[in-house]
Amino acid sequence: MIKISTIVLSICLMNICSGSLLLIDRKNPCRAYGNGSVYDITNLVSQWPVTLKGSGYGGEYYYWWSCAGNTRYCEDADTAVCQQRTDGPSIQYNAGNVSPQLWFGVFNGAATQVNLSWDIIYPNRQSNPSLIDGSGIRVTVVHFIVDPNVEKPLLTMNGENKYTEYSITVRGKCIGQPAINRTSFVQGYCDPQTGQVVPGLFMNEIQSYFS
Repeated sequence: MIKISTIVLSICLMNICSGSLLLIDRKNPCRAYGNGSVYDITNLVSQWPVTLKGSGYGGEYYYWWSCAGNTRYCEDADTAVCQQRTDGPSIQYNAGNVSPQLWFGVFNGAATQVNLSWDIIYPNRQSNPSLIDGSGIRVTVVHFIVDPNVEKPLLTMNGENKYTEYSITVRGKCIGQPAINRTSFVQGYCDPQTGQVVPGLFMNEIQSYFS
């Protein structure tokens, strides 16, 4: 636990994490809640996992990211990010788990800020850590930036910050952030596939997701 806390702190300082710790939906790990606000990346891409390519220790790597796990490459179904060398043997490495994930965002969402940014941090579960191959000590941070000038979600693998710390940037006009329909004033989140504001859940519905 101390190791994970240290990693999370260093990642936050490196990426200037800000905001509150959000409540992760127990039934949908691709969704989290603030105070009357919903962050939902379920439809960020048309199909999970998404394949990214970027640098890593000693060369180039493929990275498969799935916000709900089941990357189809790493055996552990709880893996959020799986990596493999592009030019080496087909050995996959778990670069972050779903179950210990942490979401940081603006707690009051679209009510206080329009162009939001937030972070998801995927640390490894430390059930069997090894300093030799990095298992158990990898961590991936995904940084989301709402940018009205980017029409479709743009995902970039930033690579590895030595050692075993990885980062992905998601940028776009509609990337699952809390949003308000300025015509109907319905409050919810911006669905990346449709570009429309999907109504958020009422408080009693949200509570049922945590029961």
